[in-house]
Amino acid sequence: MKKVLRTFFVIFAVLFVASCASNKGSRDVGIEGEKRPDWVKKMGMSNDVTHYEVGYGKMSNYATSLKKAEADARNKIALWIQTDVNIVLKTYTQDSGMGDNRELIEFMEEVSKQTANFSLSGAQIENSWEDADGGVYVLMSFPVDKAGATLDNQLKTYQRSESAAFAEFKAQEAFKQMQYEQSQGF
Repeated sequence: MKKVLRTFFVIFAVLFVASCASNKGSRDVGIEGEKRPDWVKKMGMSNDVTHYEVGYGKMSNYATSLKKAEADARNKIALWIQTDVNIVLKTYTQDSGMGDNRELIEFMEEVSKQTANFSLSGAQIENSWEDADGGVYVLMSFPVDKAGATLDNQLKTYQRSESAAFAEFKAQEAFKQMQYEQSQGF
């Protein structure tokens, strides 16, 4: 009986090691047998002249996967250039009960929304690679000097809108409400 268990354990260990080794190789080799390029692992690379982003997409076919990967890379470039972040953080703590029957309930919720409103022209696809699962990676480049020039143009044409003024007013009201609640011990 011990011999059967020992044999079973050895077979299981060999199969386990073999399955772990084969998974790594499948992630490193693309659908056409090409080895995964180094740029796939490096997200958001820059030098003095160019900024690079890697986009990923996996859809039902190559064409739509490529479009999704291109859109993902463009979105990352736009977020690199200009990002507006809105965050709402809510916390709640309740401590109730008596003696050994005390119960502490804590709740925290954070909602974050990142948006970029940027007219992106000049981004170029440098390379693409399809993994074994049909996911497509795209390496896209954008000239650094173009980002600065575009932002300068946006600053020159910026006009404060009524909705921006209203949003600032509402933010000030919310801050005052928070200060009031803190002073009341809420």
